[in-house]
Amino acid sequence: MEYLVVRQFVRSLKNLDAILDKAQKHAEARKFDPDNYFGLRLFPDMLPFSAQVRIACDTAKGTAANLAGKEAPKHEDNEKTFVELRGRIARCLAYLETFTEKDLANVNPDALIRLPNRPGKALRARDYLITRQVPNFYFHVATAYDLLRSNGVELGKADYLGSMDFVDA
Repeated sequence: MEYLVVRQFVRSLKNLDAILDKAQKHAEARKFDPDNYFGLRLFPDMLPFSAQVRIACDTAKGTAANLAGKEAPKHEDNEKTFVELRGRIARCLAYLETFTEKDLANVNPDALIRLPNRPGKALRARDYLITRQVPNFYFHVATAYDLLRSNGVELGKADYLGSMDFVDA
């Protein structure tokens, strides 16, 4: 199950990158700088668009690393352009692509995963994955999508979900 979740993170980050590509083209077609998207917020107390993308990437790579007992690469939160933000997605995808099913095959569901932002606290691996990491990842991906959509980028659910391999039934 853990490997399938990581593979779904990969799929969703690829979809997010395609969404950012559409946003970049949208801005260029309307003759404004796509970097204007960086500070978009749904509400003043929410993190901006750039942070939504960064956190989605960090959640995906951190989840895979923590479950596999590896150290995730550190990415500085210093992207200043839309191109650099897309580069962060690419670096995250490259890291996630290094994981094999074998890396995650022996995850003990009761193993404790320490939480860096909660000193002295941990969650069991299954709870870490299902109740924290998966919802957190999709919260930030959906928020990034929503910010772009609410600012005129022509997106639909198919952009969020990505292509599917339908079969005749």
